[in-house]
Amino acid sequence: MYGTNLNCSRRGLRLPLVDSWFDSFFNLSAVPLPLTIKLLKTLLRPLVVFTILPASTAIYATPKVTLIGAEVPPFSWQQENKVVGINMDVAAQAAQSIGYQVDRKILPLKRALSTLSHQPNTLMAGLARTPEREHLYTWIGPVVSIKVGLLSWQETINASQGEQLMAGSAIESDQVDSIASEAPHYRAKLCVHYDTPMEAWLKNHGETDYISVTSEQACLSLLAEKLVKHWFTEFHLARYLTSKSSYPVENLSEHEVLIEPELYLAGGLNMSSTDIEKWRMALEQMVEAGDIDKIIKRYVDNY
Repeated sequence: MYGTNLNCSRRGLRLPLVDSWFDSFFNLSAVPLPLTIKLLKTLLRPLVVFTILPASTAIYATPKVTLIGAEVPPFSWQQENKVVGINMDVAAQAAQSIGYQVDRKILPLKRALSTLSHQPNTLMAGLARTPEREHLYTWIGPVVSIKVGLLSWQETINASQGEQLMAGSAIESDQVDSIASEAPHYRAKLCVHYDTPMEAWLKNHGETDYISVTSEQACLSLLAEKLVKHWFTEFHLARYLTSKSSYPVENLSEHEVLIEPELYLAGGLNMSSTDIEKWRMALEQMVEAGDIDKIIKRYVDNY
């Protein structure tokens, strides 16, 4: 039964090309039929797997890049289940123009910097360029410039007190006592977020009269409660955080701009020169087309 010649079982139909192909590999008349089938399955299985894969998987894979940033609205932050912000949107649009699939993540600053150093295909959207960081990362190009300086808290006096002062009238003694009791008792001149370029700036300029805290919101509270005289931070960030708090944003006053640094799109030191050039060209094209200005206006009216 197993020794039956397959050429005879074809009922007179001859396929010379097929026969020649098989016969060049197997002497099928001498191979038992079950073994022949097993051999054919082994040979054809890779071809079957390849043909059922999507074309993009079988031939091309879309490159992926992870964009990371710290919680610094309006530049990058987590809004419900979505990562948004000026820097994130700029970097994402540049990535898509190059042909990358984008993943966005918000991380604490220290973890973000560690991830940037060690994880391939990762960029940080919006990193301040400082002398301490200069040799640690690849500085692809600037995304946006920011204003960093001192903010004050100005309480508004009530209407009757304002009218009396404008008219040059004397304020009642009980009102004087009330105003005097509200005079601030500062714990320090400044409040700054711990381990940020702002704190480094204070240290480099010999400033010691400041409180260093673990969040910008803590500085806002200390300023509004009159425990510090100034909040040293980025102005747009301060206004955003105040608008989301229980404190009146109209009391926040820009006292003095001290530095106006640029936030960069940055990568690890293992980036190739080809990739760096692609990203730089993408950012430059966005600047020329006015795309970055359009993205800024989505978040801040008068930047």
